[in-house]
Formats: sequence, C-alpha cells, structure tokens
Amino acid sequence: MTKTDVVIVGAGQAGSAAAHDLAAAGLRVVMLDKPQNKPCAGGVTVKSLRRLRFSVNEVVRERPMQLDLSLNHWRPLHWQLEKGMCVLVERHELDALCLKKAREAGADYRLIKQITAIRQNDQQVTLETDIGTFQAPWLIAADGAHSPVRRLLVGGEKASGAYAIEARLARDKASRYPGMQFDFNATPKGYGWLFPKDDHINVGLYVSQSGGKLPGKAELKAYVKRALGSDEVTDVSGYPLGTRMPYVRLTAGRALFAGDAAGACEPLLGEGIYGAILTGQLAAQSIIENQKDAGKTYSELCSEWVREIHWLNRIASLFYATTPLAYGGLHHLLRPSLVEGYAAGLTPLQSMRLMRGATVG
Repeated sequence: MTKTDVVIVGAGQAGSAAAHDLAAAGLRVVMLDKPQNKPCAGGVTVKSLRRLRFSVNEVVRERPMQLDLSLNHWRPLHWQLEKGMCVLVERHELDALCLKKAREAGADYRLIKQITAIRQNDQQVTLETDIGTFQAPWLIAADGAHSPVRRLLVGGEKASGAYAIEARLARDKASRYPGMQFDFNATPKGYGWLFPKDDHINVGLYVSQSGGKLPGKAELKAYVKRALGSDEVTDVSGYPLGTRMPYVRLTAGRALFAGDAAGACEPLLGEGIYGAILTGQLAAQSIIENQKDAGKTYSELCSEWVREIHWLNRIASLFYATTPLAYGGLHHLLRPSLVEGYAAGLTPLQSMRLMRGATVG
C-alpha cells in the first residue's frame, strides 16, 4: 500500500494545477492517470494564463490577432484585435508541460488502467487500482466529464452537459489560413470553430446542450468543406464537456471533484481550461488551509464560479435558442465589451458587466 497526503486522479489541467500547488506547499502527492490524449480546441484565454504558476510560451502555436465571427457563414465580422484574447496550443503539449511542472514541484506520477474500488472513512480514502492500493486523507477527482471516481462514489449523477467534436485539417489542404473564427448556428444550439495552429487548423463543432442528435463526422466534414474548401480531416474526436457545476455535488466525503468532473466548464463558448485550472487550484488551497474539513472550504471557495456557471447556463440557453436575433446583439452591442473583457482577463459575466458600465473588481 502507498500512503500519501493527497491522491489525485487525472493529470489534465485540473489535476496538474492541484498537484503543483500541493507539492509546492510540501505535501506528498500521488497522481494517477490513464495514458490518453485529451481532445480540446486549445484556446488558452488571458485569465487562464494569469492563473497558471508558470509560462506556457514554449507550447504556444499561435497568438491570433484577428477574430472572425459569422452567423453560419452569413453576416461575417472581421475584427483586428489590439490585444490578444488567447493563445492557441495543442492540448497534449500543454498537458505535458503542466504535468512536468507538477512533477518538478515534487508530485509523484503513476500510470494506471483502472480503479476497481474506493473506500473511505472519516479520516482516509483508499483506492484499489490495477497497480496497487493508495491511501490518503484526501482525494481530488479530476478525471473528466464522465468521471469514474464520481460514478463509484456518487452513482449516476453526471457533470456533463455540452458536447464537442473536433479534428485537424493540414494547412496545405485548406483554401485559406483563417484567423480565430466562430461560426454561430453552424450546428443547432452551437457553433463551428476554426483555430489556426501553424501547420494545421483545429476545426470543430460545439453544442451547448447535448440532448438529442449530436453532430458527427459527416456534419463536421461538411462544415470544414464549406469553411476551408477541404474535408480531408484527421484525428476526429467527439467528447462531452462538464458544464453542470451548479447541479452536481462538488464533494463526496473526503473526495473533491475538479475540472470537467466538477462540471466547471463554462457553457456559453465551452471554455474548459480556465475552470479546470481554477478548481484544481481551489481544491489544493482547501486542503492546504483546512486539513480537517477541506470539503467545506472547497465548496465555499467555488461558490463564485458556481454562480457564474449557473447564469451562463441560462444565457447560453437563451442565446442558442434565438441565435439569429442574439447574433445581432452580439454584433452590434456586446462585441466591444466582450472582446475588451476577454483581453483584460475577465470572465464572461464580468465582461458583460462592462457593457452595462459596471465596475469590475
């Protein structure tokens, strides 16, 4: 049996963020992860960059300075940005860098295939895995929208709500090399995206509510063909996004859920990296500050982001139910405040407050 201070399941953005802070604070940390690539459009916003404890410059593929919007290729808007809203990365490269930084801080990393059982009492959590048994006072579950840890501890409660399908199109196959582009209504209740990444373009379709028929490879290829003149995509992958944070449990005994496992992805545009980093860091902070009742502290620290996700779910439902009308508002009213807010490192709701002339603290 391996005994440690904290066990973290998952080594993506949430898991690595938590591991880095815990190890840097002197706690013994074991990270358990399955070998896999995590699909992601790879847009790292200014607010995400500010939360990270280190630079990610070495894995940045592009720093887009043009934002293109359209209503399914109609009523296009091309906007030159004075300040960048985000940087574009390959998710597996970003994850590898963040895992490296966590290990450099002192976190232990183990590859597993399966967790077979989880037991806990009022003092310890015990995980049975295919490579052995691990025990710690606290567990952080950062293992995705379909979290196996959540299934074992809570049952059928799901943190997922949105859905995306993405692929790569080689740059030499495309009719043009786009700026950062969002095509609203390219798919029902969602949008299509084009993210340039040097030698290829990351392409995808986002659906804000995953009920009903979801876009598949055929729909994605049709979108890319129309947008870039070729459907010769590779590495197609569909995946759920955890956007239900206000409606699911954030803790289960001595387990804290983070990232997509906590439903921390914002549902308006489907940005998940910020919520993952934020909740990973807050989970670590809770354990560092309150070893006796970290779960209570974690719920309190997450309350502001929970409220934001709650309101963004409502806004997303309205926006994607009335996209043609809502796009007009985006085009004429929200555009300056949203772009200015994102460039300043604000959250979506903080950016909307700018539109109303409110002060953002």
